[in-house]
Amino acid sequence: MEKPMGYVTKKDKLVLVLLTLFVMTLLLGVVYLTLTYSNRDQAYQTGVMLIDQVRGVLASNEKKEQSLVDSLKENYIAKAKAVSYIIDNVPGTETDIAEQIRIASLMSIDEIHIFDETGRIYAGTVPPYYGYTFDSGEQMAYFKPMLTNKALSMCQDVTPNTAEGKSMMYAICWSDTGKRMIQIGIEPRRLIEEMRTNEISDVIEGMPSYDGVDIIVAQSDTGEVIGSTMPNQVGNTLENLGLTPDESMLFDAVHFQRIVANRKSYCSARQMNDYSIVVVQDRGEVDRDVPLVLLMVFVYLMLSAILITLIVGRMAKHILAERINANTDPMTGFFNRRAYENDIAKLAALPREENLVYVSIDLNGLKAANDNLGHEACDKLICGAAECMEDCFGRNGKLYRIGGDEFVALIVCDEERLKKLLQGYTLSQKAWSENNDMELSTACGYVRASEFPNKSMTELAKLADERMYEAKSEHYRANGLDRRKR
Repeated sequence: MEKPMGYVTKKDKLVLVLLTLFVMTLLLGVVYLTLTYSNRDQAYQTGVMLIDQVRGVLASNEKKEQSLVDSLKENYIAKAKAVSYIIDNVPGTETDIAEQIRIASLMSIDEIHIFDETGRIYAGTVPPYYGYTFDSGEQMAYFKPMLTNKALSMCQDVTPNTAEGKSMMYAICWSDTGKRMIQIGIEPRRLIEEMRTNEISDVIEGMPSYDGVDIIVAQSDTGEVIGSTMPNQVGNTLENLGLTPDESMLFDAVHFQRIVANRKSYCSARQMNDYSIVVVQDRGEVDRDVPLVLLMVFVYLMLSAILITLIVGRMAKHILAERINANTDPMTGFFNRRAYENDIAKLAALPREENLVYVSIDLNGLKAANDNLGHEACDKLICGAAECMEDCFGRNGKLYRIGGDEFVALIVCDEERLKKLLQGYTLSQKAWSENNDMELSTACGYVRASEFPNKSMTELAKLADERMYEAKSEHYRANGLDRRKR
């Protein structure tokens, strides 16, 4: 029957709904992209501004570092003079290495060297350096002016020493008698670096904070973070944070997007001398001005997706649970007879695995246990046997409970490995019996597929059962039991 004019069919409604959703999505997408691009550009401008602020702070910090070095030099010269005074006034100290080492330890000094008037080391805490002079190398030549001015005291910047290339700071002065020069050596780099790091860390952490904005300062050469407003990041590396430095950072600020600390972020970075400066801005905070209507639609779509996901998820779980229940023995968690028969049929249709082993297992004495101890004891024995099987065979194949106390293990292993598994299974039963004050015993019969390459899986199963029953009979004969009361 022809539809009247103006009648909207279900198909027409569906097309209309889809078209409306498409147009709305397209418009909202355009608005979203426009706003996010604008917010991104604004974020990058903010990043450049913050980088410039940090560069100013670091420049100021470097001046403070130089002031610290100058202070250290004054302190080291004072220590050199103190050592000189002790050597001048304590007889025997000049040639007593042990006493010199003790003095160095008390004054937190690493080395003491005593020079004669010609600039040659003739005593001190490091005998291998004896004989070195101001002409022995560039580092030592720094102190040559001492030879022409006995009123002079000098302290060298951190420099690799002549003998070992070890980074040291040396301070030197003439003794009051003018007969010798006293030089002390200290390894201060670690102290300076730690103080510098701590200062930068404190400065960065103390900078004004903004929601979703973090500042990171790292060493340019190693990428090690030495200051950050992000918690627990000092000592980390830019590489670990996904912020590997770019060579172009040397010339200008670079901008990129990364996932930092599990947050999608806008990043701006610039290199300054020994430092890499990175500003990280959380995109969630940057884009929070997206119109409310867009957010509402987004939430609606998300809720719909979540609802659909929940429904589909529940259906999938239900189907999976039904499938598991249909193929799993509830007492042991092993595959049941249905799963066993399906797997045997699949194996029969596939090329035979040479190392496939069919193991038939049956509990010994279960009827007697049922008569004497009851059903609960029987269940405990069945579960105990399953535990032992899982412990020994589980990682090598699949386990099935195909009857009350009848089990099958289909495993893949070579003959040597099989022997170890069976030995382990015997020991596992023994341990279980001791721990539970109950006798757990099973009869096993196994057949390797390689023994009978032309037999079917059904025939292999029959052979394994026969061997299992032989083992069971042998068990009852050995223990003087009646098979019928098993």
